Amino acid sequence: MKKLMIAILALMLAAALTSCSFDSLEGYKKAAEKTEQIKKGRTEGEFSLVMDFNTTGMTEEQIKELNYFKSIKGSFNVAYDDELEKGIFRYYLSLGGLGFDLDLFVNGEEVFMKLPVIGKYMRLSEMKEYMADKQGEGKSEVISKETQDAINEKWLGLLKKEDVFKGKDTVLTTPDGEVKATEYTIRLNDEQIKSLAEYCIDVLSKDKKLEESYEKYIRKNVEVLKDTPLEKLLSDMKENIKKYTVESFGYTAYVDIDGFIVNEKVGITLKVDNAEPASVTGFSYELDIKNWDINKNQEFDFPALTDENTVDTENMEQNMPFKIEVLFNKKD
Repeated sequence: MKKLMIAILALMLAAALTSCSFDSLEGYKKAAEKTEQIKKGRTEGEFSLVMDFNTTGMTEEQIKELNYFKSIKGSFNVAYDDELEKGIFRYYLSLGGLGFDLDLFVNGEEVFMKLPVIGKYMRLSEMKEYMADKQGEGKSEVISKETQDAINEKWLGLLKKEDVFKGKDTVLTTPDGEVKATEYTIRLNDEQIKSLAEYCIDVLSKDKKLEESYEKYIRKNVEVLKDTPLEKLLSDMKENIKKYTVESFGYTAYVDIDGFIVNEKVGITLKVDNAEPASVTGFSYELDIKNWDINKNQEFDFPALTDENTVDTENMEQNMPFKIEVLFNKKD
């Protein structure tokens, strides 16, 4: 009888643990899917990227220039209303001890940005035309809704019961005040991350909207990409994945009592085998995102554009007091 009772208790314990894992996975999935449906609110975040390089055979001057990109930090703050097609996006980027602010404003068909250094605004006429073309098609995106859904589905489908752990309830301090939340922790290995990355690249390579956006707004405006079609860029990225080893990946989500993810933290560390000179040997990346004012009406304070505070794309270079490259070639 004692052995029978022990066997029954062990069976009950195993069932309870299995049920807990299942609830953790399903609980996180429901929260992720619900958070994707948010139409308006506020988001802020901070990120950091630290890279190591193979400096073999490089001069001191080359190493000095490379070190500008060794540590990159940034933050962003966003207020948005997808239904009204309005948003204010404020970004800050710091690299090599230099800081840059960039503000982007979306007010229906009108899109403009505040330029760093000179502090003037520039109308993004091409983006305005693009958004006007997309009226009636829903929110304008760089990639298609189908691609976003496919990647989200792959991410959720990748997770197994043993990958997701539901932690204890906690209280977070957010811009909304103190919020009760449940912690979900996800740990994935090298094979899982590479599988997700390769799948994302395959899906992106078939996205006509991404190809259109890349050709119109990225390739012709980013010097280092002018001779690189999207297909070649994605193909190189997929090939480079084979050179990386994911040493660690951690993701933590905090879900409030309404079922929304109000805080996400991501950390990943990679290393590269047999890195060539001047190339990356490894990097670590951390991201911390907070969501609040979820589905609440937002107030947007758009600046008034005038001839005095606005520059056009054709004359932007002559309005700049110096070229950005000068900042990276300064002498001590």
